[in-house]
Amino acid sequence: MKPALVLAAAGLLSAGSAHATTEIATTARGLFSNVRVVGTSATLVGPLAQASGRTSPGYALNAALASSSNNVALGNTGGVSAALGLVTGAIATAASANGTTPANTTSGSASASVNDLAINLTTSLLGVPASVLSLTAGQVQSLSSISTAGGIATINGSSQFSNLNLLVGGQSLFTLGSNQQVAPNFIAYSTDGLQVMLNQQFVSIFQNTRLIITNAIGISFTNYLLDGRRISGTVTVGQSAAEYVGNAPVPEAATWAQMIAGFGLMGAAARRRRAARARAAA
Repeated sequence: MKPALVLAAAGLLSAGSAHATTEIATTARGLFSNVRVVGTSATLVGPLAQASGRTSPGYALNAALASSSNNVALGNTGGVSAALGLVTGAIATAASANGTTPANTTSGSASASVNDLAINLTTSLLGVPASVLSLTAGQVQSLSSISTAGGIATINGSSQFSNLNLLVGGQSLFTLGSNQQVAPNFIAYSTDGLQVMLNQQFVSIFQNTRLIITNAIGISFTNYLLDGRRISGTVTVGQSAAEYVGNAPVPEAATWAQMIAGFGLMGAAARRRRAARARAAA
């Protein structure tokens, strides 16, 4: 987990909250994307169905979208065109917190649910399409929450998936059945600047502020070479976030050390898988 990335993510919620005695803010978004060809402007999609609030007083906010369909053109290079399709069915988001004054604000949560998801990165030569990346799911959900009890502030994040299928180059690489969960920051695919992460979580603890951001799906392109063009940007599906500003301490250090160690082990496992693929291809 890179500190710069966590600090950038913290801007989602924390502006203007530094002087609050006790405050909780929550935000949920269905989908957003800023994918672009390097050297060109991004075609922004979303954020779709955003719900966001901040105490006090407490609040219970909801947003919904019946469906969405977006096509991001990625240009034509050497006669090969490329496009990123982002399609969803119903999206439902919610953001809430309790309390009527800062003194009795003790909990909050945000959730995002996206149905009938279809993300497709394709190229086309002479009108003949080819699939580069395809990710479909019947439903993806994320939940982020924060609560205080016994003088301790606790933050939690989770994601759930139903009938998810990931294909790269037309080959099925990863599937999940109904109501499945994976570990935080689970890497379903990562190679050559293209990464698909499930249950993506960013955690920031700084002075009196605690923040968690959970993305059910996070797809990143980092100078990804696609038929003569470089692609950069991210696609985020099912984002929820919760922030606490107050004086309650966080759980004991060992709890967070275990989380961070777990993230490191997952990264090491991913590197071993990439190395094994490279040896097999040699």
